[in-house]
Formats: sequence, C-alpha cells, structure tokens
Amino acid sequence: QETTGKKAGISKIAKGFALCVAYASSIGGIATLTGTPPNLVLKDSVDKLYKANKEDPPISFANWMGFAVPLSFLVLLLAWVLLQVLFLSCTCCRKVDASRKKAIREAIQSQYNALGRISFAEVIVSILFVLLVVLWLSREPPESDGWGALFLDKKKITYVSDSTAAILIISLMFFLPAKVPNIFCWRNNSKPKFTPIMTWKTANEKVPWGIIVLLGGGFAIADASRISKLSDWVGAQLHVFKDYDPWIMNLIFCCIVAMATEVTSNTATANLLMPIMLELAKTTSTHPVYLMTSAAVACSFAFMLPAATPPNAIVFSAGYLSIKDMATAGLPMNILAILSLTLAVNTWGKNMYNFDVIPGFFVNATSP
Repeated sequence: QETTGKKAGISKIAKGFALCVAYASSIGGIATLTGTPPNLVLKDSVDKLYKANKEDPPISFANWMGFAVPLSFLVLLLAWVLLQVLFLSCTCCRKVDASRKKAIREAIQSQYNALGRISFAEVIVSILFVLLVVLWLSREPPESDGWGALFLDKKKITYVSDSTAAILIISLMFFLPAKVPNIFCWRNNSKPKFTPIMTWKTANEKVPWGIIVLLGGGFAIADASRISKLSDWVGAQLHVFKDYDPWIMNLIFCCIVAMATEVTSNTATANLLMPIMLELAKTTSTHPVYLMTSAAVACSFAFMLPAATPPNAIVFSAGYLSIKDMATAGLPMNILAILSLTLAVNTWGKNMYNFDVIPGFFVNATSP
C-alpha cells in the first residue's frame, strides 16, 4: 500500500509539472508580440487599420510589454497557486529532507554538466538575440523617439517596423561564422573554411514553414471576411451588446473567445475575430484596439483541451495527462486568466492606450 501510495503521489506530481510547462508556455507567450501567433495577428490588424488612415499604430514592442508583462506575471502567479492546490497539496510549504535536496541537486548538476562548454556559435547567437531585443525595444520607446524616427516619410509616418529588425538579424545569421575563423591558415597553404551559423539547408529543414503558411492563410481569411463584408454582417448582428457597459461586453466576449479556441486553432480564431471585433467596435462606438486586444489575448487563454494550443498538445502527447486532468485544471485556470485580462485592459491597459478616447478617424467611421 505504501508503494502504491508513492506511485500515485509521483503520478500526481508529474501531472502538475506537465501542466506547469503547458500553462507557462501559453502565459509567457502573451508577454511579447512575438511570443504567440494571436499577438502577431493583433499587431498586423492594428497596423493596417491605423496606416490606412495615415496614423501611427499605437502598439509597439516596448509598450506591449508594458501592458502584457504585468498581466503575464499575474496570471502565472495564479496558475502556480492553482496547480499547487490541485496537484501538490501545498507541499511547497513543507520542509524538504536533506536526502531529497541532495538528489535534486545532483540531478540538476548532471544535466548542467551534460550541456558542456558554451560554443562560439552559441555566443554569437546570444549576442544577436540581445541585439534583436534591444532593436525592438528602442524602435519606438514610450515618451521618446527611437531609431524608427530616423526613417520617417514626409507625413511623419515611419516605414520601418519590428519585422525590419528581425529581418536584419536573420540576414546576419547567414553571414556570421559558426566557428572562430582562422585568419592565419594561409601560412599552411590551406584555404580558410567558412561555415555560417545559418544555412539555407538548415532553414529549409528546421523552420516550421507550416506555421508560417497557417499565419498567412489566416491573414488571407481575415481579409476575405472584410472584403466580402462577412465581418460587417457579424458585427451588425452583435448590436444587442450596445447598451452594455464596455467592460461587461468585453468580459462576455473574452469568455466566448476562450471557449471557442478550446476546439479550434488559436491562430485561426484570432484571424477570424479581428475584423469582427473591428466592426463590433464601430457598432457599439468603442475603441477598436480595446476589443481587439482582449480577443487576441483571450485566444492564448485556452487551457482545457489538447487541441486548444500547441503547448497543450505537446504536453498531452507526453502521456502523463488525460482529458479529464486537463479539463479539471483548465476550467478554473480559464476563469482566473479571463478575470485577470479584464482587470488589465480596464486599468493599466486603458491608461497606456487611451481606450477612453476613440481615434478621430474611427469617430467619423462610426457616426451615421
């Protein structure tokens, strides 16, 4: 019986750790624009809306982190508490015996030793990554001009974006060496060998082209919904929410989106929702980015089923979890995440993006 009890306890802990990985991947992804596909869909939709009206988009890499990082930290803390209660029975408050501490320390040390020394290529990639983040944060920092201001046209609209920095760094990876170049090898009558960090063969085999095609297809569907007026029709059908307070309407749609994305791709859901949220904002005279931001983030808050997000599917395939386990923990996690999102967009999000002030071009579009 004691052995059976230990196995059951280990199985419960394994389930908790598996869900930790899945939840942390989804929750951490919302913190940056590049962290999850729905964020990229939101950025693309907002950029198109504002640039079509000759105005600078309000969402940049830096100010998005100012909004999403506190939200991500809050939801992560709630997830930790929930998983502690469900799977670990608050054992974090108990003292761990010395033998277990030693075993844990040795396991971590063995994994660390297996990594070996850091290579030249790893150093170069780390530098490039830090440079990319710096370029993203400094392109359009809050309350000041970044390097993006150097590329303004006559109408004071910049023609560079966050993708410009990403393309620059990716291009450098095809030219920088993976090994320390031996510039003195000519003395030995041998030509220097050059191996770049990234080659086209590696990119062709390792880059997840399917996800890129999925994103592109989603953008095409979103444009088709807008051009065919399908999004206009759906938005008009939702005029019943016009008399609701904006935060109540926003909460209702966050719940609908979170439930819908449990059984569909979060990327596809975000692509379909962006034009609909835009038309709903026109119908209800609401700031467009207010509803679009909530819908995009809610697409990442799907924790109940394996098909909801890629992290859920990967963790479920490991074999530690059943559908019942994911649903039992995922339902309260969905509720906590949606409540946190509602708090975020109606407090510091409202102050950052001025959700109370509808853009001038949008006021004209919503007026009869």
